[in-house]
Amino acid sequence: MILLREVKPTDLDKLYLLAERLNTLNLPADKERLERIIEKSQDSFGGRYDSISDREYVFVMIEPDLDKIIGSCMIIAQHGTFTRPSVYYRVRREQMYSSTIGRHFVHQVLQLTYDYDGPTEIGGLILDPEWRGHELKLGKLLSFVRFLYIGMHRDWFRDRVVAELLPPLREDGRSDLWDFVGANFTGLDYTEADKMSRENIEFVRSLFPSTPLYTCMLPPEVRAQIGQVGPSTKPVEKMLESIGFRYDFSIDPFDGGPTFKVATSECEPITRTERVSFLGMLDEREEADGVGLIGFEYDEHEVRFRAAFVEYKRIPLQGGEHGIRVRGTRIEALQMSAHTSIGLLPLTGPELLPLY
Repeated sequence: MILLREVKPTDLDKLYLLAERLNTLNLPADKERLERIIEKSQDSFGGRYDSISDREYVFVMIEPDLDKIIGSCMIIAQHGTFTRPSVYYRVRREQMYSSTIGRHFVHQVLQLTYDYDGPTEIGGLILDPEWRGHELKLGKLLSFVRFLYIGMHRDWFRDRVVAELLPPLREDGRSDLWDFVGANFTGLDYTEADKMSRENIEFVRSLFPSTPLYTCMLPPEVRAQIGQVGPSTKPVEKMLESIGFRYDFSIDPFDGGPTFKVATSECEPITRTERVSFLGMLDEREEADGVGLIGFEYDEHEVRFRAAFVEYKRIPLQGGEHGIRVRGTRIEALQMSAHTSIGLLPLTGPELLPLY
C-alpha cells in the first residue's frame, strides 16, 4: 500500500532514481540541486522560516514493499517575492478602429507583468510512469495531499492558489513561443532559459521588452497555442476545474502555458479538510462512511508529516465534535496514538475505490 510523507535527506538516492527516469525541471537529475530542494523542504516543514515567502514543501509517495519513491509533488507557499518576483504574460484584448478605412480589429496582446506578493503555487507533480493508471488514482492522491496540508495549516499559505499547466510542446520538449519570442531577446534555448529561471529571473527583467506584444505578429500556429493545455495535461485541467480553479488569462512567458487560479477559501478540497481526533482502528466488520486522506504530524527530527489513503468512520464525541476510526493497510506506519489530532480530507467520486 502507498504512503505519503515529506521528503527527507536520506531520500536523496531514491529521489535521484526517479529524477533520472523523468529529468523534469521540477525534479532535475542533478544530486546537488536535489539536495538543495530537500534541504529547503526540511527547513519549511521544520518551521525554520518565519516568512511564508521562504517556504517550499516537497512530498513523496512511497511504495514500502519495494522501498521505492514512485512520485513527488510540492507547494510553494508564496510564488512571487521581492527577491524573486513571479513573471508572466497577462493576456488581454485591445480594440482598434479606423474611420478613414472603416476597419475594426480586436488584437490579442501580451503584457509582461511581475508579481512581488504572489499566491501559493501547487506544482512539481511527478508520478513514475509504471504507476500511472493504478486503480487507486495515485496521481490524484499525490495531488490532493497538498490540499490536505494547506487545509491543515490555512494560515501558512496565501489567499490564492495557482497552478501552471504545461502547454502543447514539440516532440523534443521545446516551445514554439519561446523560439519566436524569448530566444530573440535572450539568445538562450528554451531548456536552458527555463532551467535558469528556476534560480533567477534577472535576465528576463533585463532583456525582455516591457512594451506590449501583439500576437498578430506571430505565426498562426504559435498564436493558437497561447493559453492552451497540452494533451498530457488535460486530465489535470479537468481535475482543477472540478475543484474551483479557472484560467486567469495569464501565461508562462517561456512556453505560453496557462495559469489556473482559485481563492483559497473557495478551493473545495481545502475547505473540506478538517481536524478530527484519531480514535483507533476500524473493525473489519464495520461499514465505513467513506474514503479519504488522513495527515498526521510528528515531533521528530527528520520526518514530521505522513499521510495515507484510508476508509474511515465518524464517531460522535461530546460537545458536538467527532473523531474517526480508520481502516487501511500500512496504517501502523503512521504511528498514531488515540485522541491524536489529525487532518482528514474526505474524497468523493466513483473513481475512488474502497480499500477492500
